Amino acid sequence: MSGAVAFVSRCRVELAGRSVVVTGASAGIGRALTLRLAGRGARVVAAARSSAALDALAREAGPAVHAVPVDVTRDDSVAALGASARRACGKIDVVVNNAGVGWVEPFASSSVAHWEETLATNLLGALRVTRAFLPLLREGGGLVVNVGSAAASGWPYVALYAASKAALRAASLAIDRELRASGVRVLCVDIGPTTGTGFGSRSDAAHVAEAVQAWTALDVGPARELATAEISAQRIVDAIETALGDV
Repeated sequence: MSGAVAFVSRCRVELAGRSVVVTGASAGIGRALTLRLAGRGARVVAAARSSAALDALAREAGPAVHAVPVDVTRDDSVAALGASARRACGKIDVVVNNAGVGWVEPFASSSVAHWEETLATNLLGALRVTRAFLPLLREGGGLVVNVGSAAASGWPYVALYAASKAALRAASLAIDRELRASGVRVLCVDIGPTTGTGFGSRSDAAHVAEAVQAWTALDVGPARELATAEISAQRIVDAIETALGDV
């Protein structure tokens, strides 16, 4: 896993009976991850902004999934998520910070409002959720998985998205080093280009076309083989099962 915190695990831990919080769960990788975790017997608190999409997910997944609307950019909303997760599950074993946004646009003409929303969601949102769940994670030893991106290596036309994910990777390593003595581990799993995530869907089509040309020339981004949301979700599941062996 490029950019991921290194773990030397003696075993993989089964997820049956474990409690996992997933943000950004209503679509794309988060939705696929929620279904995969529930299929392995985990209890999942699925969190996202869209109540309607969460309700549909919960109906499909069954009683193992508890849906909670959340805005990770707001302290009060994240605190409510923590309280709801405790009521639904008691102990929390894993928190997956998957919520994210991103625009494809030239840096020179990019929107400062887009900068702020990207950093507020992808970086500060993940940190806000992590800190809010620390009391629960410390109760019995827990794991935080931050969903990173290969774009952190410096893909053009997504400068702020790349910056947010690079910062998240660095923060994951720093926080892991601070918290490991307390029994809480933190890792960042870098995910490559994935179909069905809606990334860049709010971007100008001309900018996306320019970006694709640039990515193709550099052999990065969607110029490489695209993974499905299910494949990327499985990478995260593999990381969780391996890392729990060290918690």
